[in-house]
Amino acid sequence: MPVNLLPVKPWLRASLRIGDKGEAELHTSGGVLEVEAPEGMSRDDFLGLLRLLDGSRTVEDLERETGLDGEKVREVVEPAVVWGLVDDGAAPAASSGQAVLSRLEDVLNRLLEDLVLAGPFWRRILEHPEDLPHNVFFGFGLENWFFLFRESEFDSAVLALAESTDLRVMLNDFYQEEHRHDDIVLRAFQPLGIARDDLLRARPLPTTTALIKMLSWWARTDPLFFVATIGVLEGRLDPAGDALDGPVAYDSFLAACDRIGLDPGFVEPMRAHARVNAGHGHGSVSRALFARVPGVDPETERRWHAKAHLFMEAYASFYNGILEHYGDPRRPLLRTAEI
Repeated sequence: MPVNLLPVKPWLRASLRIGDKGEAELHTSGGVLEVEAPEGMSRDDFLGLLRLLDGSRTVEDLERETGLDGEKVREVVEPAVVWGLVDDGAAPAASSGQAVLSRLEDVLNRLLEDLVLAGPFWRRILEHPEDLPHNVFFGFGLENWFFLFRESEFDSAVLALAESTDLRVMLNDFYQEEHRHDDIVLRAFQPLGIARDDLLRARPLPTTTALIKMLSWWARTDPLFFVATIGVLEGRLDPAGDALDGPVAYDSFLAACDRIGLDPGFVEPMRAHARVNAGHGHGSVSRALFARVPGVDPETERRWHAKAHLFMEAYASFYNGILEHYGDPRRPLLRTAEI
């Protein structure tokens, strides 16, 4: 099958000039190229066609305005495309960053309901927290600490985002605000007799590690998709179904802690971390960043929708892994190299 090299709206990237002897010259940043009409085309028709390659006309427009047939237009334009002298002046199909994120959020919201909130961990937390072993709540805190402690693996990776200086500045501000959040949560483990050294010798659950590694990979290979996940990870999507800019997801967990009368020494540092995130508006980080993204093409958007399913499956496994492991009273609270 022949390959169609014709742009939708051919645009001559060179400057057309007429030399001292009447020859046609194409001036580019790399030098000057002398060109002549192909066999069977007059010099005037050739120059007329080149002057119309301004990126505003389709091939059909060129045929109509020059009176040349399509074969003659192709004979001039296709070789110029191969040599990099003609590009496409048609605006690429794209949607604004905010529009794309809005549609992606619809997908993430639905998956959050179907995979995360309907999963065993959040269903038990929201409906019957009193039936859960306290270790499940402590395990939630521990796995969040492991996640926060390793957050630099992905937050720092995205700081080199090349698309925009504004985006890099905003991401750097976010990184600075997130730095050392693990120290806030660390205080929650004092009533449990767990110190920082104990945590450094312990291991996160495989489901926690999987989520961290997945985010780290995306931060390096598809940074804008990673940016889109920040709103979910920072708790903007509220399980109670309130307004998207309302209470953070942590609130449902904290309400369950209060309902069963869990030790305030554990609960209050967790609450303090939730308030810090809410105070910095971290749940809206994705939207603020995507407001600076000029456009996203349809293929990229389709790819992100597919990745949204993988992300939410891993996110659901993160929570459900907590219930599966810490819900077993035979298992110790901390997993060490020996366990």
